[in-house]
Amino acid sequence: MEYLEITPEDSIRWKRIWELYENSFPIAERRKIGDHLRACNDDRFFPLSVWEGGELIGLMFFWEWDSYRYLEHLAVNPALRGHGYGSQMLRFLRDSEHTIILEIDPLSNELSVRRLQFYERSGYTLTPYRFVHLPYRLDANAQELLILSYPRMITKEQHNDFLQFVNEEVILYCESEEK
Repeated sequence: MEYLEITPEDSIRWKRIWELYENSFPIAERRKIGDHLRACNDDRFFPLSVWEGGELIGLMFFWEWDSYRYLEHLAVNPALRGHGYGSQMLRFLRDSEHTIILEIDPLSNELSVRRLQFYERSGYTLTPYRFVHLPYRLDANAQELLILSYPRMITKEQHNDFLQFVNEEVILYCESEEK
């Protein structure tokens, strides 16, 4: 598998990636294209697409700062789900010394439980910490999410570092009334 940063100048690949992004996440968790492009100019943001033989496998957008990686978005092409690609992408992500943090929806249905089990099989630990993630768009609502971490459960101090980064840095690349 090949991990590539794709820009809008690569219009054919960009269109496929952006479609996967928009079809994989609820509106509250999706940036508008202008906000995404601004985030791409931040050296801490890594918007990767995953390809094999010219076929889009998935996308993985993450932030890296200090000793952390925050997996903001992970999506696998729906036609290829269940073939181990998501697990391979997570192995790529954890190939570092960073503590990895991600969030998932509360366990309210079978899909959310399966998502938790997928991450746990990949070595992630559900933490006792929760947080309310601010929406990426003005027309969406904040949502409470569960936090997972790798390679071990994060401490309260690490959780606070994560909250500070998301609420002070990541939020800069979301729709706001100040723009």
